[in-house]
Amino acid sequence: MNPFQHGVVVTGDEFCPRPELIKALRGHMGARQNCLVRGGRRMGKTSAVMEALKGQRKTGHLLINCWGKTSLAAFIEAVHEAFLTYQSRRGMSLEAILRTFAHLRPKATVDPQTGAPSFSIDLAEREAVRPRSLEAVLEPIGREGRKAPIVVVFDEFQALMQLPESEAVLATLRGAIQLQPKVTYFYLGSLRSEMDELFNNPRQPFFKSAAAVTVGPIDRADYADHLLQRFATGRLKPSEAALDKVFELACDVTGDVQQLCSAIWNCTSRGDSISPETVQRALSRIHQAEHESNSRIIDLLTPGQVRVLLGLARVGGAQPTSREFLAASHLRQPSSVSKALDRLNREGLVYRDAQGYHFFSPFFRTWLLAQDIQP
Repeated sequence: MNPFQHGVVVTGDEFCPRPELIKALRGHMGARQNCLVRGGRRMGKTSAVMEALKGQRKTGHLLINCWGKTSLAAFIEAVHEAFLTYQSRRGMSLEAILRTFAHLRPKATVDPQTGAPSFSIDLAEREAVRPRSLEAVLEPIGREGRKAPIVVVFDEFQALMQLPESEAVLATLRGAIQLQPKVTYFYLGSLRSEMDELFNNPRQPFFKSAAAVTVGPIDRADYADHLLQRFATGRLKPSEAALDKVFELACDVTGDVQQLCSAIWNCTSRGDSISPETVQRALSRIHQAEHESNSRIIDLLTPGQVRVLLGLARVGGAQPTSREFLAASHLRQPSSVSKALDRLNREGLVYRDAQGYHFFSPFFRTWLLAQDIQP
C-alpha cells in the first residue's frame, strides 16, 4: 500500500514529527488562546493542528473550511455541518442529532465502511441570512465551550474576505467570538498577505486578536528520515541525491513532496533503488496525469499571460519587471507584466510574498518548462 498521501489531512505515523510546532499549538490550545496559523499552501497547517488536537483528549473540535464559500449562507451551512459532526463525535446518536437540531433540517449520510455519519445543511430556500445571523449561529458553540474545552478551526480563513458584505461579516464574527472566552479559535490561512491584512491592519476587526504561529518547510534532514522510513515499508532505497532532487522539485512544500514521493512509489517495484533518474520519471508521470487540466488552463489565458508564466518558470519572480524577466517573457513593457501577474494571482495560479511571485504548484512550473509552448 502506498504510504504517501497528499491532498488530505494526515496524523499519527503519516505525520512527519514537528515537535516544536506541535508544542506551540498545544500550548495555545491549553491556554484557550485564539491563534493565527499561517504558512504557504500545502505546507501542512491543517495536519499540524489536527495532530496537536490528538494530544488534547478532553478537547473537542470543529473544522470549518472557508475555501470556496461564495456566500454567507454557504459559510453558515459549513458552521452548522461542523457543529453536527462535533455532536456525533462526542457521542450523540444520529437519531438524537436529527431530533435535537430538526430546525436546521439536516440531511445525514453514513459511511458504509466506518459507520460515521456526515451532515449537510441547505439554506438556499429559506429566509435570506444576514451578517448579524452569525451571532445566533455561533451561540451554540459558546454554550458547548462552557461545558468542556473546544477548539474551532477556520481553514483558509482569508477566503471570507471575498464574501459579499465581507466587512460586516468579519466585524460580526469578531464581535461574537470575543464574547466566547471558553472557546478557542484557530484561524488558518495560506495567503500571507491577506492574513496579515486581517490580523495586522488596525482598521480590521481581527487586529491583534490572536497569537501567531508560522508553519514553514520541514527541516530537510528531519523530513528525509521520515521519508526513508515510509519508503522502507516497500523496501525501497532512495539515494541522498534522489531525496535532494525531490525537495528541489517540490520546493520543500510538504504536500508536493508527498505527491512526488507517491508517484515514485507507483513507478517502482519492491526492493528497487531510487536514483535522481527515478525521481524524474515520477515527475513525468505527474505531468502526464495533469496534462489535460494544465492545457485547459493555458487555453483560458491570453498570450501575454502565458508569456509571463513562462518567464516566471524560467527566471523566477523575485524581480518581475527586470530586463531579464522581460526578455524571458518576450515582453517589452513592465506594466504588461504587472497586469498579467495581477490576473494570474486572482486566478490562483501564482501568489506573492516578500520574496516575489511564485507558482502555487511547482509541478505546473516544471510541466510548463517541459512543453513546447511558443512565446
